[in-house]
Amino acid sequence: MLFLFRRKEPQYNIIEEPMQRIINIVKDYLTRETNNALLITGEWGVGKTYFFNNILSKEIEKVSTRENESVKYKPIRVSLSGVTSIDDIERRIIAELYPSLNKEVKWGKAIFKLFLSIPKIKEYIPEIPNSDVIDSGTNNLVICFDDLERISKTFPIDSLIGYINNLTENNNLKTIIIANTDKIKDESFDEIKEKLIGREIEYKINIEEVFDTLIQDEFQSFSEYTKFIQKEKEFICSFFQDYKNIRTLKFILSYYHDIFSQIEIITPHIGYIQSNKNNILKRTLLFTIAIAIEFKWARCSKEDKETMSYELWPFLDFIRDEGEDSIEEDKDISVKVKKGEKTDPSKLKYKYYRHYDYEFYESIFDYIVGINTFDSTLFEKEVKEKSGIVEGQDVSESYKVYNEINSDYIFEISNEEYKKLLYKMLQYVDIGDYRLEDYVGIYNHVIKYNNPLGIAEEDLKDRIIRGIEKGKDRFTYNPDLLRRLPYFEKSDKQNNIEGIIEYCLAINKEKEEEKYRKDSVLLETDFELWCQKVKEEYNNIPIFTYIDSLLIFDFYNKNIRLRQNISDLIKDRITYSSVILRSEIVFYRQLQKSIEEREEELKSGPEWYTYNKFNELLKQIIDIGDQIPSN
Repeated sequence: MLFLFRRKEPQYNIIEEPMQRIINIVKDYLTRETNNALLITGEWGVGKTYFFNNILSKEIEKVSTRENESVKYKPIRVSLSGVTSIDDIERRIIAELYPSLNKEVKWGKAIFKLFLSIPKIKEYIPEIPNSDVIDSGTNNLVICFDDLERISKTFPIDSLIGYINNLTENNNLKTIIIANTDKIKDESFDEIKEKLIGREIEYKINIEEVFDTLIQDEFQSFSEYTKFIQKEKEFICSFFQDYKNIRTLKFILSYYHDIFSQIEIITPHIGYIQSNKNNILKRTLLFTIAIAIEFKWARCSKEDKETMSYELWPFLDFIRDEGEDSIEEDKDISVKVKKGEKTDPSKLKYKYYRHYDYEFYESIFDYIVGINTFDSTLFEKEVKEKSGIVEGQDVSESYKVYNEINSDYIFEISNEEYKKLLYKMLQYVDIGDYRLEDYVGIYNHVIKYNNPLGIAEEDLKDRIIRGIEKGKDRFTYNPDLLRRLPYFEKSDKQNNIEGIIEYCLAINKEKEEEKYRKDSVLLETDFELWCQKVKEEYNNIPIFTYIDSLLIFDFYNKNIRLRQNISDLIKDRITYSSVILRSEIVFYRQLQKSIEEREEELKSGPEWYTYNKFNELLKQIIDIGDQIPSN
């Protein structure tokens, strides 16, 4: 499934403090005689640190000092996260100034003082101060103190501010402070700040500028990937107009690179995927964006995997909405969700899938939330399945039509051409040429956009059900069908959809029974394999519901040496789910009756004893099953 509507591209507002303005303010600060610091504020995650490291520091390095035109400023960044003392800060400054030493020396307090006391240290590092860490010989330094709000609770903030104030007043050192001041709880901070801060700038990111910088810094060597994400720049950035978090943007671009690379690998080998590559890229990118943002905001986690896999939830929610098709494109329909508040596909609809069909990719979800590394084999399987590709074959003609209707190709053709595609799809529906899980989506596409074919919805439902019946022989059991077709509250508007869902589930139930009945053949041909399947594969499936009790009884009669194996296998079922045991209760009653009759016939002897013990076991299981509620 893919696009229901085109996403309306946002109109970006001119922000108050774009990057260039901040750069200009900082340069002005560096060229003036000042004895105060510059404060850059902003929320966590907006990219303040990234801005300093990758953009602002490079601009600072271009500026000459006031004292000497030939000497350029040297910026360093010192994180204050977790600092507990002035000595701790100075160790971090030294470590930033001399990173090669930092790799070799663990800067304990004693080692730090010893290092500074070595008389001939300047022979090796001439610029290092002999006494104080900072002196007049370092006046080309620009120290950026980052993470002010993250200092240790045991370290008084006024002591820190006093130290920085000393650097600016007595050492004429240019100092920039980066902080999320909203997170500073110290009541004295505002008063202290007035003495130190010459100017405060709020960092409001221009997501497009940051995007370009990220691409250049992180993915420059990946030319094909760079071309793709540059082409999708507006689409990606549209999700970050309210949620301005650079860490998450970087996270998405990094993780999606692996997904993009896998699509590049499989594309040359499968003709249909090659011709529909852009659609596949777009829908996997959208899913990556949605899950990554929700995950980073603690609104979905590993535990939400099953819930997030319900692909039809957004569609059913559309059905509930009166007049959905008439909603204006520019109407504000955003849903405000608090950080940590759980989400599901129906909520994703308004935030990400307003104009698209929701598709769940297990491989991508597991990768994003940390369940697994990126499983390229599973991903390829998912792409093929969603494209209607049967193993060993290319996509069928029926799915070529269906996938065209599912793509944004429909926005490039006339209404008449679109109607022809719908008629073609319905012809394939008439012979049951689609998978069971796709028929609800087919119903949706036919009535979408104000029902262009003018088909009565009741008639459409009946036509689809007849088609499903026609294609019954081609269907195979789908264990995931139930979660793809979730239950919802009844309403007149949903009766037709519910009818299709119920029929699909009924057919799937028949196919399930066929599958397990076929497996029962192994009882005669490969008894060990059959036992293994019952123990390992069917431990959560009521397998004996689908097996004729007489089949087991006959096998038990014929195979004296395997009777204990049969008995042990059934005895193990007691330990399984009570729902399973309850579902199999009819089988146990029928088998017990047959065993008891044979026991009475034998009357005595070792063989009678075997039947007697098996009969007692079955009675015990039946007693347990009868005590389990039916629901």
